Amino acid sequence: MLNKIHPKYIYTLSAVAVFSLCGNASCSKNNSDSMSPDTQQSRSIDELNGSEDVPSMNWIKIPAGEFIFGSSENTPCRAPIAETTFKVQLTHSFEISETEITQAQWEMMALPNPSKDVSNDKPVTFVSYYEALVWCNKLSLLEELDTCYDLSSCKNAFGTGCSSEEGCIDEENSFICKANIHKFANYYECPGYRLPTVAEWEYAAKGGTKGDTYGGDVHYVPTDECEEEPALEDIAWYCNNSGGTIHPVKQKQANPWGLYDILGNVYEWVDYYFHGQSLTDEYSSEDIVLTDPVGPQTGDTVSLNGGAFNQTGCYVRPSRPLYFWPYTRISHTGFRPVRTLFGDEANSDAD
Repeated sequence: MLNKIHPKYIYTLSAVAVFSLCGNASCSKNNSDSMSPDTQQSRSIDELNGSEDVPSMNWIKIPAGEFIFGSSENTPCRAPIAETTFKVQLTHSFEISETEITQAQWEMMALPNPSKDVSNDKPVTFVSYYEALVWCNKLSLLEELDTCYDLSSCKNAFGTGCSSEEGCIDEENSFICKANIHKFANYYECPGYRLPTVAEWEYAAKGGTKGDTYGGDVHYVPTDECEEEPALEDIAWYCNNSGGTIHPVKQKQANPWGLYDILGNVYEWVDYYFHGQSLTDEYSSEDIVLTDPVGPQTGDTVSLNGGAFNQTGCYVRPSRPLYFWPYTRISHTGFRPVRTLFGDEANSDAD
């Protein structure tokens, strides 16, 4: 069951996820190199067809600044490597969606809604990392901005390959991209819409606060149990208050920067190839300042952050990551896009 993904250490998450998602014959992880030409996705998947429209969205400006990435060693449910603390300097201001992308916003890009729990104001779910990139590219094109991702290597039909109510990992049939999809080696230099780097996401999620969450510190709870977590009750949907389902956005308190559901509700894809490593190869320390970190340029798995409606409270924190294969489609994953601000936009006051 996906709502039991509560591993002891971050480097075991991927294995648990595979077992949870692939516990039936309909789910497979196969080698896509044998795909026949007639299964390949058109190169124009992220091009505009005239049916798209700019969705109604609120964007929150996040100023450039410095923060402590990761969490202290005594943090409950801390991942021992992935949450190593470093001082991070972000030199670019950026804007980030006030909410997780809703199903109504998703459909404005003329893309099929993959969500099983259908509602305009709920986050879009069952969307893979690669599919989120398509949405970002389309919005960039609508606003006449250069796109951040080259999806010409992508194969298979978009929005298909997942009949399970829980989710699936199906490399052979899912929409998948094999080449390096990043058009800019420095992700921050792309003028269009994209997924946040892991540093941008955590900086935005923490909102200048120092505790485990912006609602306060969390307590240790055995990871296979669900108990009330007072720090989360007012700010996030998690296992104790969600009723086992996603909820409409903006029903809980926003963080200090005005971001809703940045913790809980659904996990959010971030643009970070991740397999349990720390933010850098450096051993550790807040004495090291990392400037605009990006992480590996390629990899097999991608990070998801923020926790979800079916998670134990001590996992619903800004610094606690999860990771899956980028073609994975699950009932509790969505995304929240960003855009780097340049020139006058970066220097102007926030709205």
